[in-house]
Amino acid sequence: MKKVIISIVLLVVVMGANVMYLTFFSESSKALDRYPSMTSLMKSTKEGVDWKIFTKDEKNPTIIVAPHGGGIEPGTTEIAGSIAKKSNSGYYTFEGLREDNNSELHVTSSNYDEPKVQKMIGQSKRTVTIHRTSRKGADVYIGGRDSDLKHKIKKNLTKRGFKVENATGDISGKSVENITNKNKRQAGVQLEISSKTISRFFKNGDYSRISRVRANNWSSTMDHFTDGVVAGLKE
Repeated sequence: MKKVIISIVLLVVVMGANVMYLTFFSESSKALDRYPSMTSLMKSTKEGVDWKIFTKDEKNPTIIVAPHGGGIEPGTTEIAGSIAKKSNSGYYTFEGLREDNNSELHVTSSNYDEPKVQKMIGQSKRTVTIHRTSRKGADVYIGGRDSDLKHKIKKNLTKRGFKVENATGDISGKSVENITNKNKRQAGVQLEISSKTISRFFKNGDYSRISRVRANNWSSTMDHFTDGVVAGLKE
């Protein structure tokens, strides 16, 4: 009986260790999100204090989205905004406004039920969402279900010197529940840009809040990247 109890205890300890490993080292955001949905987040936080939403040209057939903008995934608001402006596309960003703990405002894309962006993407034919990833090895990982647009964007970014890899695993963007794929064609493009690459988009690698919002602090690398995405959209 003692041997059985000891075996069970050891099994629990090993399983617990594995759970801890997955919790702290997995890239999946689902387990780490404080809020299970945007509905839950917006009920528990304050607009204008914790976050804000900015949109432009909401009925455009092409929508560029930064769902984790502002301080949540720094740099993504500015990247998405630049692409939208250059390509004459519609634009949506949800921005974290807090001085710190903006990561608590991250809701994974498959649970992203914010009404305004659902409506904007729902009426569109093409969608590109901009994210930031800690994954290393490439400048950007390209995912989503729109194979044709993915190919065009990847080709144009590669032509401009960016290392582009197909997104896999939890950043693949393949789920039909992913907000990226909620347009009329149920197929969008999800761009996961590495943190190291985003730091190159801002002069001296400074992507603090005050530096991000000033276009004169954006680097030529940012221009080359956004130009590549726009070229893919225009093909």
